[in-house]
Amino acid sequence: MKHAISLLAFLCSCTIALGEDYDTQPLFAQLSAAIDSIPEYDAAHRKAIDGLKQRLSLASGNAAEEMRINNLIIDAYYKLSYDSTRAYLDRNLQLARELGDAGQTTEMLLRKARLYAKAGSYLEAVSMVQKLSEDSLNPNLRQLYYDACRDVYGEAGHYSTDADINAEYSRLAASYREKLHSELVHDTTSLDYLALQETRARNQSRYEDALMLNDRQMALVSPEEPRYSEIAFFRSWIYRNQGDRRMEKYWLLKSAIGDVRNSIKDQASLWTLANLLSEEGDVEWSYRLIRTSQDGLSYYNTPLRNLQSVNILSMIDHNYQLMTDHQNRQLRWSLILISILALLLLAAAVYVFLQMKRLRTAHAQLSEAHAQLSALNSKLSTFNFKLQTLNSQLSDSNRIKEVYIGRFLALCSAYMKKMDSFRSTVLKKEKSGQLADYLSAQRMREMKDKEVEELMDDFDTAFLNIIPTFVDDFNALLKPEGRITPPKEKVLTTELRIFALIRLGITDSSKIAEFLHYSVHTIYNYRSTVKNSALAARDEFEDQVRQIGNPV
Repeated sequence: MKHAISLLAFLCSCTIALGEDYDTQPLFAQLSAAIDSIPEYDAAHRKAIDGLKQRLSLASGNAAEEMRINNLIIDAYYKLSYDSTRAYLDRNLQLARELGDAGQTTEMLLRKARLYAKAGSYLEAVSMVQKLSEDSLNPNLRQLYYDACRDVYGEAGHYSTDADINAEYSRLAASYREKLHSELVHDTTSLDYLALQETRARNQSRYEDALMLNDRQMALVSPEEPRYSEIAFFRSWIYRNQGDRRMEKYWLLKSAIGDVRNSIKDQASLWTLANLLSEEGDVEWSYRLIRTSQDGLSYYNTPLRNLQSVNILSMIDHNYQLMTDHQNRQLRWSLILISILALLLLAAAVYVFLQMKRLRTAHAQLSEAHAQLSALNSKLSTFNFKLQTLNSQLSDSNRIKEVYIGRFLALCSAYMKKMDSFRSTVLKKEKSGQLADYLSAQRMREMKDKEVEELMDDFDTAFLNIIPTFVDDFNALLKPEGRITPPKEKVLTTELRIFALIRLGITDSSKIAEFLHYSVHTIYNYRSTVKNSALAARDEFEDQVRQIGNPV
């Protein structure tokens, strides 16, 4: 009957799996929302722990009840905080010894050994399990003992750099894994048995069998349970070994979402997913995940996990550097394009100037011909038609001039926005303490100020090449005490730049403020101050400015 129920659960899980849509985009959205909600998840988890601590305070004097509640707190802290888990394990170990409870003492020692192995304290973990005699153990503790020895020797052997020690510890881990299998074989439907069988199948490269065993585990747990995230993580391993990157990513996302929602800080899923996305070139997501993972690992506080994530962070940082280099190359090409456009604009300005000069000459000749040769009225009409055509061409030339200037300003402004966004992103990284050795805020500000200054210089030069008499003509519209003298040749002051933009047809204060990097209020004050010094009426002043440089 039990086997029939297990088979039915397995078939149901397969049916669900076959109907599931393995699109990762919704999972990325869920993971993003979960990361944004980490403070809320952590607060709820801490509230539950605080409730246990309140119950613990009421159990003072009752050692057995205190140990029972301590075990609940240890389970709550196990993947949240290494230091807190160890502290409550030590307290339970002390209580067990005070009560003379050999079974509880052994259980706490085994749990502590597994915690040490998890944290990378292999010497302490191996020493603790070696002090325990298998023959003297209570039969109820043998499963925990075999499981602890498998973890301790497996972890210590995996990270040992000595070949002999690695081989010996790997042999011991395999031996205890077989003993654990013997303990669990009486209940082939338990999660622990299925997980052990999955590990064995995975190690033997029997990946289809491993997936079937993983399916059976998933049928026994809810996606909201922490154990589901662990099962999903090991499922991603199976697909990774099969070379199926899409399914590996899918199950890493499922595991990461569960870890975040359950406030698990010792989460391998996040930094493993960050590494996978970095290999695919998704630098933005990989950096966000490794930063979130490091925040969690810092809270969990074990050197081993921090060390494991450092190598991934270094690789992601390298990829990020490559991406910024690529962006810088694109920016350089943009600057070259802007320079070319500026030269074209200058050429157009020269062409317009020559056309205006030719037009004035033609107009003078036409007036003289009209006075002297009234009999040639038909020819004059023809000439007037040609003149109208030239005027139309001149209007087109003026329009082209203003379009080029507008495009030049738009490109410059877009470039500055892009650089601002880039620097803002880098500054956020610096605030998180990840790139302090790469860039400093002071350097970023200096770069921004320099680029803004270069943009203003380019604008001043281009504008004064088009309307070289602008400063003199502008001052002629002002009272003597209100006239503005630029600090040097070919350079405009802020007030002159504002009215130069107005001359080009940009009258919206918000657009002017955006280009000059001032507030709208500041631009409004500058405009009002200058208009207060106008010779003519305030309302007519800007119309007069827009006529500067136009032929009489």
